[in-house]
Amino acid sequence: MEIRICKKCGFILGTRPGLTDRDGVCSACTNNEKKKYINYSERQTWLTEYIKDNITNKKYDCLVAVSGGKDSTVILRLLFENHGVRKALLVRIGDNFTQTKTGRDNVQNMLKQFNTDLINYQINYEELSEHMRTDFRKYLNPLKWLEQQIYIIPLELARALNIKLVFYGENAAFEYGSAETLEIFHEASDENLKVIYMGSIYPYSAEHWYQMAKEVGFKDLNILNEWQRQGQIENYSQVDSLGYHMGIWTKFVKFGFQRVSDIACRLVRRAIGITEVDFDRTVDQHANRNIVIKDINGRWRRRDLYSHNSN
Repeated sequence: MEIRICKKCGFILGTRPGLTDRDGVCSACTNNEKKKYINYSERQTWLTEYIKDNITNKKYDCLVAVSGGKDSTVILRLLFENHGVRKALLVRIGDNFTQTKTGRDNVQNMLKQFNTDLINYQINYEELSEHMRTDFRKYLNPLKWLEQQIYIIPLELARALNIKLVFYGENAAFEYGSAETLEIFHEASDENLKVIYMGSIYPYSAEHWYQMAKEVGFKDLNILNEWQRQGQIENYSQVDSLGYHMGIWTKFVKFGFQRVSDIACRLVRRAIGITEVDFDRTVDQHANRNIVIKDINGRWRRRDLYSHNSN
């Protein structure tokens, strides 16, 4: 199999489910360009009125599916600061993995900052374990069923409580290239329940949302220094559950990439818009050739270490 990479972000092509490419540019990069032509201001104005017209529960204006992550904090901040929400019900889907103190603190911060109520829905051990074993053997994805519950259980609770609006963060299908349009509503929406992506109302950027979350008390893993993660290049995403990262390694043997390359390509995608060729050319111009040397594969190495290894 020929291994190809995206001309813009460097992501490996032809392996990630749903990711396509045209002329060597991946659909995630194409979608990132499309964001420039979306009228987010118009969508934000629409959302304020839509919330006002669709409050069906006397106590709660909406329900928000949360974790201890940055996106949950940002969703709440935007709803309360920009869209007139008075009271929200939070729903967190618990698992049997070790939860970080960082994640627990972030959940408590949301409750205090926005005066919200929280339902912790804990999936029973035997059911979760059985599904994880099955999905591990069938798909090499032990978290497949659990991730589905994150989009099922909050909706069931919203219907039971007559709450019409449910909010999630990014529209992952669009952000990572498996959908062509940035839809506002999740496909599970119907006449009685509307599931809305906040990342379709405001431009989604993990780095920018992280900064917005920090401004209202969100903690990353550096604050408590409790988890030195390997296979990562940032400490502010997926910070609340150690076990959740078991799915990261399995991506490599199936698709040829892991979390580091995934995040790095996202950062490149949202950066200054240079091509890989431009990047390499600029690096070559500034390389201190007294210190570094290119190996036979074109990778820069320290001269002292490369010489030692060559011998």
